[in-house]
Amino acid sequence: MKGSSLEIILKVLEILNNSRNLSQMLNMICVSACQLTNADNCFIYLYDKENDELVLMGSSSFPHDAVGRIKLQMGEGIAGLVGKEKKIISISKKAYKDKRFKVFKNLKEDTYEAIISIPIIFKDNLVGVMNVQHKNEHKYTRTEKTILKMLSELVSGALERDWLYEQYKKKAEILENILDSILDENGDICQKIEMMIFKIIKKPVKVIQDNKIQSDIKSNYFSVILSDKNLTDEQKKAILLILNQADLIIKNKKLKDEIEERKLVERAKGILMKYGMSEEEAYNYIRKKAMDSRKTIKEIAESIVILKEVRP
Repeated sequence: MKGSSLEIILKVLEILNNSRNLSQMLNMICVSACQLTNADNCFIYLYDKENDELVLMGSSSFPHDAVGRIKLQMGEGIAGLVGKEKKIISISKKAYKDKRFKVFKNLKEDTYEAIISIPIIFKDNLVGVMNVQHKNEHKYTRTEKTILKMLSELVSGALERDWLYEQYKKKAEILENILDSILDENGDICQKIEMMIFKIIKKPVKVIQDNKIQSDIKSNYFSVILSDKNLTDEQKKAILLILNQADLIIKNKKLKDEIEERKLVERAKGILMKYGMSEEEAYNYIRKKAMDSRKTIKEIAESIVILKEVRP
């Protein structure tokens, strides 16, 4: 390897070790790839596993309006095909006329004659794809292919680390907001859960609300929602975390309601016992009133307590 190439590789290693800004790191890697091959431009697409697509995240020419917006389905365009097959594709001339080529107006790729597309792989898993381009005809030598392949191997681990970190950071922020909302017991808990799960799976969720769900919300939502085969393991884990929190809140609320009801019934029985009833007679009176009026025991007990407070 020539001295200048070695210096560039060492610079790349320094970038990978010190940079914590994903976008800046990718742009600098693209610049280094151009320097190593005397190329005119370089793009790096990262693989979004959740949506099964490649997203443009770095470029040596810094097209800010395109980064993060340009996306390719697996198998779409040269980069998409490289990502799908995990094999290098190189075209030495008239790349823009190749039937596999996909033109993006924002990138002006149709002005490039030659292109080499290299898969970025980490532990047999696709991390992304790097496209290196020349405006003039260019036959990619074995040395250039080796250098670019080595570069992709050097950056693959760092890309995997930083890309996953960014994704998990975003998901953690969403989950944090979700859990804060759940912990606020005000409002319809079922409606809250549906809205929160929608944020994760990006499609509406509707589960029949009845007493069974309120008594065992976790198992009902789990069976209805998590049976969806299109959900990823990460989505299922996030949903399960939400359901665990919701289940805990509902159980705590149910326990509080039961304690409150017992206190009210005890107070109501005490009031009735002052009028000569036994404890059993007082309870039977409250229960009969509830059945006759089609109200709950808690409601009858509460009305007795309120009446006593109004008319001591």
